[in-house]
Amino acid sequence: MSDDKPERDYASPVCLAGEIAPDYFDPGRVDERAAADADRWRKAERARLIAARGTLDEAARAARDAAIAAHLDRVLAERFSGATGKVLAGYWPIRGEPDLRGWMAALTGQGLRLALPVVVSRDAALIFRPWTPDAAMRAGLWNIPEPDTDEVVQPDLMLAPTVGWDSARYRMGYGGGFYDRSLASLRRRPYAIGVGEEAGRLRTIYPQPHDEPLDLIVTEAGII
Repeated sequence: MSDDKPERDYASPVCLAGEIAPDYFDPGRVDERAAADADRWRKAERARLIAARGTLDEAARAARDAAIAAHLDRVLAERFSGATGKVLAGYWPIRGEPDLRGWMAALTGQGLRLALPVVVSRDAALIFRPWTPDAAMRAGLWNIPEPDTDEVVQPDLMLAPTVGWDSARYRMGYGGGFYDRSLASLRRRPYAIGVGEEAGRLRTIYPQPHDEPLDLIVTEAGII
């Protein structure tokens, strides 16, 4: 944090929070006006970050993805002794997200079980189905590929792709709330790792009461 006067990121800071401190927001306080302002701000920031992500060329994407994979290897080795026998839920990349499918495939040879999230309805938590590199796939909601099986597994670790994120480990995604609902409702909360770009770092995402903080954020620049 800095004592310098914060730069204005938008015309009307959310409930003047930016005039108090650049990373201040009380996620426990319910204020309809603040929530509406935060929603508009997130929508604008989401569009900006997705557009910026889309400008990366193939070489830059490959370098980003390799760096993130290396940091994730370090997380598994140092925090979970390699995570042998655990279920790790990854994701199928869309809209320029880091593509970790090759890294995930390599994990299957190291004793980990892999899973992918599945959207069952727009207002429900995610479920997780087992995945291997040669698994049969089908088109899910929004045509995102999902494992062609009815089996459901409970992840021990979960990767959550981010559009934006902040140092309090709050995640800004696409606005559907799927990961927040899942973390809040799973019987055994998985260790949640946000995966995103360093360019997605924000002073705050202005978290709301429903937002669930993650355990770690991993970008091409390192581990937060």
